[in-house]
Amino acid sequence: MILPAEPKLFSIGGKYLLVAGLRGGPPPRLSGSVALLPSTSFHSLRHLVMAALRAIRSFRHGVNISDNFSYEVGICLLGIREVSKVIERISVESDGYAFISCCDELGECLRPLISLLMMGFELSEVKPGYEPEDLPSCTGNSECLAMERGILVELER
Repeated sequence: MILPAEPKLFSIGGKYLLVAGLRGGPPPRLSGSVALLPSTSFHSLRHLVMAALRAIRSFRHGVNISDNFSYEVGICLLGIREVSKVIERISVESDGYAFISCCDELGECLRPLISLLMMGFELSEVKPGYEPEDLPSCTGNSECLAMERGILVELER
């Protein structure tokens, strides 16, 4: 499943979640409720959105592992509780990135995306490259395996 270039907007529990595919680089350090994740860290748009939802929920309930939104989404994507390993996996240059912004107002979500576009990033389709290498699938549905890894972290909270 390719991450589309056109931004996708989701409304979740009074918050907005904006997701888009980007190309460019190297990735800048982002703050606030914004994440720029390499294509090797996610399997599909659904995988991204579910991980972002789990990260939002973890902050809301005070059970987040990291204080950084990007790292918390990475934890929920990769199913890794060690923040240093998550940082290592999501802080790599890539041919494509997933942009995720979570905010209370739509304008707040658009500002960081516009900033990245002004820095030379481009909206682009991105082919996800995440495969859970240590979890072979007898059914071939590696998207479900990728999502289950993230769910395991939530169950352990």
